[in-house]
Amino acid sequence: MTNTRLRIRLIIEESGVILSLLIALFGLCLFFSITSPYFLTIKNILNFLSATAILGIMAAGLFVTMLMGQIDISQYAVLAFSTGVLAILVRSGVAVFLSIIIALSIVLACGAVNGFSVAFLKINPIITTLGTMLIFRGLAYMITETKVLGVSGHFFSVIGSGRLLGIPISIYIMVFVFALVYVILKFTVYGKRIYAVGGNAEASYISGINVRMVRFWGMIVSAAAAGVAAITYVSQVGVAVPSAGTSALMNVITAVVLGGISLAGGKGSILGTLLGVLILAVLNNGMVLLSVQTFYQMIVRGAVLMLAVYVDTLQGGGFKIKG
Repeated sequence: MTNTRLRIRLIIEESGVILSLLIALFGLCLFFSITSPYFLTIKNILNFLSATAILGIMAAGLFVTMLMGQIDISQYAVLAFSTGVLAILVRSGVAVFLSIIIALSIVLACGAVNGFSVAFLKINPIITTLGTMLIFRGLAYMITETKVLGVSGHFFSVIGSGRLLGIPISIYIMVFVFALVYVILKFTVYGKRIYAVGGNAEASYISGINVRMVRFWGMIVSAAAAGVAAITYVSQVGVAVPSAGTSALMNVITAVVLGGISLAGGKGSILGTLLGVLILAVLNNGMVLLSVQTFYQMIVRGAVLMLAVYVDTLQGGGFKIKG
């Protein structure tokens, strides 16, 4: 009976968060549609959604990690490293499919390093992923010799600029990743264990859940999302850039936090994260259309992040890295 009441309470809370996010998204769209004649055009909407695909894919992976009460700040470094590997292989004449398989294998290895360090060596996830971020970024600079490497081919052209029913392929990829995470969390045993570990790791351990393996695979999921984002990035930009994403990390964290995830872990909705991504995308696009200067945009995004964290704090979800 108690579990049923708790489940109903969580559903009500989650529904309230989703409704609030929808209202915020609608309000922003209404404001920018009034202040800019270009905002509600089909071309603009598809363009900024396509440009947001990389952010969305990475946010879906980071959501899983934060749901466990952990965090991964090495995602963009993994992206830069894997795009460098992919570019070098393709430029060397290796088949595109094989190059992608090798690059994704390296991505999973990066996730395994993070997961092993956090789950088995019990190193604080912030320190772990800060360290691996520097390592992976350094490797990206090393293998590319700090150069921007061009990548071309039919596959990348299709992913980067191709459309299906008038909608960019990259948007389909982002939606697929979110749908996949939703299915994993909603309908698999592992998904239920993620919520359990995030809610109370000690109780989960006592109940027989292998907390270490849940955390280990959670970090791999985060890295895997960065790998998918890396393929999308190379396809859209046409180059591998070792410095890619050096200033974009906070956008991913902001999107997930804005989506209503509990910073203490155990509570959150992947739909909320998707809405958080869309709100951030609309906000960024709207400010660009209104010619808001870059430093003001940074101030606004920082204020949005602080507001989201404050709301989470009021709801009792203070930031606690769980060991």
